[in-house]
Amino acid sequence: EFFRDFFPEQYYRQQIKSLGTGMIITEDGYILTNEHVVSNATDIHVSLPDGRNFSAELVAADRTIDLALLKIEGEEFPHVVMGNSDDIMIGEWVIALGNPFGFLLEDTSPTVTVGVVSALYRSIKSTRDERVYKNMIQTDAAINPGNSGGPLVNILGQVIGINTFIFTSSGGSEGIGFARPVSIAKKFIDEAKEFGRVRSPWIGLWLQDITPELAKTLNIEPIGILVTNIDEKSPASGAGIKVGDRLTRANGSMIRRVADWERLVAGVFVGDTLHIAYTRLTKQMETSFIVTEYVESEGTRLQFGIFVENINYYLAKKYNLPYESGVVVTKVETNSVGKHCGLLPGDVVLAVGNKRISQKQQFQDALKEVRKTYLIIDRGGLILQMYFSI
Repeated sequence: EFFRDFFPEQYYRQQIKSLGTGMIITEDGYILTNEHVVSNATDIHVSLPDGRNFSAELVAADRTIDLALLKIEGEEFPHVVMGNSDDIMIGEWVIALGNPFGFLLEDTSPTVTVGVVSALYRSIKSTRDERVYKNMIQTDAAINPGNSGGPLVNILGQVIGINTFIFTSSGGSEGIGFARPVSIAKKFIDEAKEFGRVRSPWIGLWLQDITPELAKTLNIEPIGILVTNIDEKSPASGAGIKVGDRLTRANGSMIRRVADWERLVAGVFVGDTLHIAYTRLTKQMETSFIVTEYVESEGTRLQFGIFVENINYYLAKKYNLPYESGVVVTKVETNSVGKHCGLLPGDVVLAVGNKRISQKQQFQDALKEVRKTYLIIDRGGLILQMYFSI
């Protein structure tokens, strides 16, 4: 503790180069690529197949769907033609374009590989980082490092996907590549152009799979997924859905597991309409509502520089929390008592001394009563006890 307080950790910045592929989508110079290609970039340079070079501006990027929109200055650029990824079929021929392993011998012409659509609606964790990709197109067209951000096109030359990552044990292509469907990319482009970011969609439903044991306990058929909680003032809260209902269909797709629901909502943006079919006891019901933007606040500021918020679905997803209710730390001020005690955003406050905490008002009241106590927190599944004094 002494060395940490008086000799803080040293951080160093090292400049590195990264390279990937992109595609010009409009004649005025908008370029679509992957977010991981331009992540943390200080300068972005674009080289065209005809040898021209440009400096690019980052318009917007979203880590969740791993897409980024760039802009270069100019007019009458040749550009791709967007297709439709909603009607592609398994076994359909596809062509992947890109620059695997960078420009080979400084040749700026892209590489073309051919394969088929191996599967649709894949969900998989990247081997490169902690991203989880959902609703992906799987292809055996050879994709290698450097192809990221390039187009996956059908036999008509229309873009149906954005090459995103490969599943590999050797570091090269092993016939398992994944592309983001262009239908999601189109929504991202519209959001990026209008708002300069992707607004966070808010639905407000907490759901869980119906196991045979749960179905027997509740005396219900194991069909669909169970609504366990609904966020207050969320779009779903005013749609008539109640805790205990079972969701069976959404926007025409069957919902058998929570994974089906998560795959569907991975492509949902603010302003989209969700058409939900659900069962209440034995009665079949339907409803619709428009997805709104979740406006995240920094939380309520309590004593000692601590900001907290009651757990909702959005915060549970953001911090990967297993709780449907409780109090989570959203911000800790620098050089505050809370900071010196070791609190971090994402910590769930379970107790102050021997007082159980389930609402932020309880936490605030408990802090007012003490000058020296301890906190019980959950940090990523690890239960910690922190001594707290002023």
